[in-house]
Amino acid sequence: MTIGRPHRSRRAMFAALAAALVLMPASSARGETLTWAQVKARAAARSPAAVEAKQGARAARAEAAGAGRWPRTNPVLTGGVDLGAPFGRPEDRTLSVGIEQELDVFGVAAAAARAGQQKVAVAELEGAVLKLDGLAETADAFIELERAQRALAVWTELDRVFERIAAGTTAASRAGERSDLDAILASAESAGATTELAGAKAALARAQARLGVLIAARDPSSLRVAEEPVRPPDARGRDALVAVALRRRPEVALFRARLGEAAARRTLAARAALPEPTVGLGVETEREGREASPVSPDGASGARHGRTQLQITLAVPLPFFDRKQAERARALADASSAGEQGAIAARQISAAVTRAKSAVDASWAALARWQAIAPRLDEAQAMVERGHAAGQVDLFDTLASAERVARARVQSLEARAAYLKARAELSRAVGEEP
Repeated sequence: MTIGRPHRSRRAMFAALAAALVLMPASSARGETLTWAQVKARAAARSPAAVEAKQGARAARAEAAGAGRWPRTNPVLTGGVDLGAPFGRPEDRTLSVGIEQELDVFGVAAAAARAGQQKVAVAELEGAVLKLDGLAETADAFIELERAQRALAVWTELDRVFERIAAGTTAASRAGERSDLDAILASAESAGATTELAGAKAALARAQARLGVLIAARDPSSLRVAEEPVRPPDARGRDALVAVALRRRPEVALFRARLGEAAARRTLAARAALPEPTVGLGVETEREGREASPVSPDGASGARHGRTQLQITLAVPLPFFDRKQAERARALADASSAGEQGAIAARQISAAVTRAKSAVDASWAALARWQAIAPRLDEAQAMVERGHAAGQVDLFDTLASAERVARARVQSLEARAAYLKARAELSRAVGEEP
């Protein structure tokens, strides 16, 4: 392809091109620019995981509040009337009233209280796991939004300049200073940049929506995050990190708490299987009909007799059939499962730390390469400027070089995001907040 001689508008086009190669920060005209500390605090209070953790702990505490009350059952008021008829004498009457109460003589209420407290401990540790998961997801969303903001800035500036170059080339073609082919190809390059920009805008919207859910933002489209400094990797070795994880990860304590909760439920079921007596106290009044009188021809008159007596009753169920077999079997199975899951969790934690540590080391090495190359990208920009100004680099080589520099900057951002995400993953694997 033959390119015409440099036109006087070349310098103006290159000035616009140079502006495209400078990484501009994302605009924060709308909304507040949040730091990681601010996002973390909001996620800890508002994220779905944090809310679920609070709900679980609140429900467990409410259930445990009444688990150890005594008496465990309400008293029962009893009463009855014996009319005598049709088999006895209709004149006879028997009235009774009393109260009964089941007694907890085997400590069922105390066992229920201990089981309730163990359930609260399990719920709190489950909440701790949920909170760490929620913060890890928030960190990933924060990093992704930061990357999307900066990538959008790269493609926005490049699209603007490509559009100007395409417009200038089209005008030059109409003036006969450029070929029609130059104008068509420049417009095609500009369309390609616009496509990249559309993808960057969509990625930004997705990142904003995701973070908006995690921090309960009213207007996710206004979310902006500040750039966080890049810290070097954790100096601790893999074995030291695994040891820390086994001490700090809430999952380890969670399985221990589940063991304790299953043991408490088993104890509760065993005590509840024992017969609990019911003691009753009541009063019974009997009234008999009139006795026959010898002075009365029909024998209808006579004295009316009655008596009142105190009654004490005791009822003891016989545990022949219901001995809480299902509850005890379930508690035993849950204890066995918790022990097995605890052993599996130890292996999973070790694998997670190993995987995350390897990812951190690898992504740090890649990021270091990009950090070393970053100043050379500025040199590449200067070389393109000098070559284009001297007529040594044609229009489309200039556009191609500009696009390559832009893609290199985006790849640098992706390497940075990959390292930050790997650090966040390692923090989660160790049981620390990112």
